[in-house]
Amino acid sequence: FAGRHGAAPGRRPRVAARATKTGTGQQKVKLSDFLGSGSFYDVLGITSAATQEEVRAAYKKVIRQTHPDVNPTPEAAERFMRAQEAFRWLSDPEQRSVYDGVGSKFGEDALYDYSDEPILGSLTEFQRIAELESASHLVNHARLALNKKKSGIKIDLDIQDKRRRYRKWGSQRIHYMKDMFCCEIRRVLEYPRLLKQLHPFERLSVELIMLQYMEKGGPSMGKLLGSVKHLRKQIHEQANARAHACAIAERGRMATLISDEACEALCDLVLSYEPVFQQLRALQRKLLRAPCIDLDKPTVVFVGAPNVGKSSLVRSLSTGRPEVSDYVFTTRQLTIGHVWHFIAGTPLLVHGQLVDSPGLRSMPGKEYNMMDELTYGSMMHLPSAVVYVFDPYPFEHGLMEVDEQIELRDSLRAKFPKRPWLDVITRIDCEEPETAENIDKIAALFPDAVQVSCFDGTNLDVLNMRVRKLLEEMTRVVRQLQRSKIRKLRLGETSTTFASKEALVSR
Repeated sequence: FAGRHGAAPGRRPRVAARATKTGTGQQKVKLSDFLGSGSFYDVLGITSAATQEEVRAAYKKVIRQTHPDVNPTPEAAERFMRAQEAFRWLSDPEQRSVYDGVGSKFGEDALYDYSDEPILGSLTEFQRIAELESASHLVNHARLALNKKKSGIKIDLDIQDKRRRYRKWGSQRIHYMKDMFCCEIRRVLEYPRLLKQLHPFERLSVELIMLQYMEKGGPSMGKLLGSVKHLRKQIHEQANARAHACAIAERGRMATLISDEACEALCDLVLSYEPVFQQLRALQRKLLRAPCIDLDKPTVVFVGAPNVGKSSLVRSLSTGRPEVSDYVFTTRQLTIGHVWHFIAGTPLLVHGQLVDSPGLRSMPGKEYNMMDELTYGSMMHLPSAVVYVFDPYPFEHGLMEVDEQIELRDSLRAKFPKRPWLDVITRIDCEEPETAENIDKIAALFPDAVQVSCFDGTNLDVLNMRVRKLLEEMTRVVRQLQRSKIRKLRLGETSTTFASKEALVSR
């Protein structure tokens, strides 16, 4: 069982912590935000004996009453999200059977298919660099720490010679202040090294954020880090020169004076770089909000033209809450939703990711804008399955005609021929005459496409099951990649190489 589902050779599969229990070394599993507020059947107003058709009918009834376009009240929004969560579990017979089998203890005794340490890589190390403190805060903290009785620099009373005693004390104070400043600066200078070690997709995400920051008038990361590095060099030079002068002072009182002046000079030097600190802090805050895709979890990416309904689908199928609006380019960055899924026929619980990507305007091989590049990167650099979304009525607020959407789909499929793929036709509830014609046109070209409506819930259960099958397939892919990387590490290969889905299939 362990070998089949990707546990490293020689290691036992990890057992999940109970959902209601946390402890040292245990992983908390939270399958739903609404488990403690009644059963999923109560949310839909049905009993556990309801048929799948009755589940679908109850869900449609609830969302017709609580959909944000119909009822914008907070109470309706809460009930709408609860209904979506209940339908995600009850619309799939396999997932429903697991829920029915354990009742109120749902999720407590499942094997959790997750490794504590990232094997394939993640953006967490890059985001672990804490935000740089402002120069004024850093200076105030250094002054306070220097003069603390317990943690500050103390005079060595064991030295009998007063001149030597205060020489040492003065030099130690200068070095202490220098170390306080350089320690804070040293952390942010780790960015270039970590950037080279990132997965290609994560590096692309970070570089795009930096480029967006520059386009809005901010300086480049290279210039900011160059300024900070120059500041650290100046701190070292001044501190070492003043500490040497303090160590050879003719009198103890002179050594104390030199020490005081040196500490104030270092503080003034750091304060003069306050604009650089503030600009770097602003860029750091943007980097900390970068989309963080866990490469050790199965991933499904929703792609398509702008405003075709990808965000609504991700909201319906996962915990993701991308913005849904009627203006163009609603999605300007990746939004990630999470899905818990039990592998069919096993107690194995998988944590999947559904990614809402920015709409594509350019065909593969043509000139991309930043959002196009991010979407293409999610397919090119990630071992992910693809859900392509069609809008049969793009005349309201879409940007691509149906023929252009078909051309885009065919070009993407030609570029990624071995990628697990699912076509979806959304907004089938639209009553315009052109909609039915376009649906028939798309369905004739792609007969396996799932036709859904997020507004009235039509065929969302079918889409839910199809997406979960994609997650199962990608789970096997991810586990193969993990085992391959573990074998390389055991053979002593330290070079970092990243395998995509295409590379895995071609091996």
